[in-house]
Amino acid sequence: MHATATCLCALLVALPCSAGAVEFQNSYLRFELPAGWTCELEKTEFVCNPPHVEGQPVGAIMVLAAKIPGPDDGLGTYRRHLETRGAELGRHGIVKAPSYTTIGDALWVDATLRGAEISGYLTRYLATVKHGLAILYTFSAHETVRSEVQGAALLAVSTLQVKDTWRRER
Repeated sequence: MHATATCLCALLVALPCSAGAVEFQNSYLRFELPAGWTCELEKTEFVCNPPHVEGQPVGAIMVLAAKIPGPDDGLGTYRRHLETRGAELGRHGIVKAPSYTTIGDALWVDATLRGAEISGYLTRYLATVKHGLAILYTFSAHETVRSEVQGAALLAVSTLQVKDTWRRER
């Protein structure tokens, strides 16, 4: 997804869910957010953080962005981009090679790379094109806290749903 693309943003709603989680919902996506995590709109994307002391480094972060797809947006293009980026990072750069995975009723490109965004962090990338939107979800965690936040990542990813009503909610 290109930084220059127009992103779609909407009202953030938090609704109670099971097991202490809350439902994150914007105009194009919903998923369960672990208890204590918060999401804020930062320019054109939603950024979600775990509980932390203000001003202190954050060991994990989720980022969500969406845009109207252009000619370069598609699952094959996303997969090739992640393969290329992984190769640029060297032999330890690819933790999980890009592949296709189904989450809910959407097919996503799924990959995990080491150091792709920030040195020392592992980033899981999920990208899809569905219901007239190109969506990117990333979950980055420092290698020292990855095991502590792995449950948060799994909860969020396993409950990802692309909404088909985003045009009516804008």
